[in-house]
Amino acid sequence: MISSPFDYAPEIDDNNPLDLVEELAEQKGWAISRSDEDLISFTVQGLKVKYEICMEWQEEFSALLFACSMPVEIEEKNYETACKSLEQINQNIWLGHFDLSNKNKHPTFRHTLLFRMIPSGIALDIIQDTVEIAVAEANRFYTTFQLIQAGDVRMQDNLSAAVFETVGEA
Repeated sequence: MISSPFDYAPEIDDNNPLDLVEELAEQKGWAISRSDEDLISFTVQGLKVKYEICMEWQEEFSALLFACSMPVEIEEKNYETACKSLEQINQNIWLGHFDLSNKNKHPTFRHTLLFRMIPSGIALDIIQDTVEIAVAEANRFYTTFQLIQAGDVRMQDNLSAAVFETVGEA
């Protein structure tokens, strides 16, 4: 009988990674809220504002849903501009994506992390990296979303500068 690569079942570290996230958040001094064992939220200081990060553990899939929301509210009149900008932004980031969450009002960086057969220590490193990437991307596009919020025509120039890739050093 030929065995499938999926037949392998090593001992799995199936701890809820949110337990580790809660410890990390406490160590870093982040204001945390844990409403149940599968959901945690906390705030992280960015360059200009605090971002709210929410994580939801889905044990069935060994998946951690990650969301980092900006404190910017996009009004309905600016929704089309925001969607076009999100499309451009998402074409220029290599991990995760931005969408409009909370009734299509708040720009949010999202990513899903799969942790099947990943030891807790490595999972925590991956989560820390994801938080850092999310905050960096939110910082990178924060001014663009502020300009969209205000209906400012300079938004396109700011977006072009934010997604501009440089080569070499000056």
